[in-house]
Amino acid sequence: MGDTHNIGIAEIKVARTPDKLRTVLGSCVGVAIFDRVSKVGGLAHVMLPDSSIGKGDKGKFADTAVDALVEDVAGAGGLRNRFVAKISGGASMFGTKVDKGIGDRNIDAVKDRLKKHAIRLAAEDVGGTKGRRMILDPSNGEVTVQVIGAEPVVI
Repeated sequence: MGDTHNIGIAEIKVARTPDKLRTVLGSCVGVAIFDRVSKVGGLAHVMLPDSSIGKGDKGKFADTAVDALVEDVAGAGGLRNRFVAKISGGASMFGTKVDKGIGDRNIDAVKDRLKKHAIRLAAEDVGGTKGRRMILDPSNGEVTVQVIGAEPVVI
């Protein structure tokens, strides 16, 4: 059956089937990278778009988090040429006047970094005004997203 591992803000974790990875997102962006053949995948909980704006763990910023996630999934046996990504989150939880568009900036920064690694973005469930739960199943690459108050969907 496997375990489900929770990912906190600015954390990065890797799992192999049958385990799963789960995080809860608001304006942060969850980045899932997986290799369906080796059945390994990782999840990063990105809080801010760029490490040049502050200090913190590598998982905190889109640029350093995506780089570290790629390395970690490869280190666990995934092949880079088979990597696929799915993202979720980036909501404007309190309106753009309050959050200054951080959700949108996080989404754009994650997408840019995935392009630099030539990783295909297969699906996304981003934006809006409500938080989400995101679960990665490395056995098949499915990402289940549940927006608060809605039914879960698989992307």
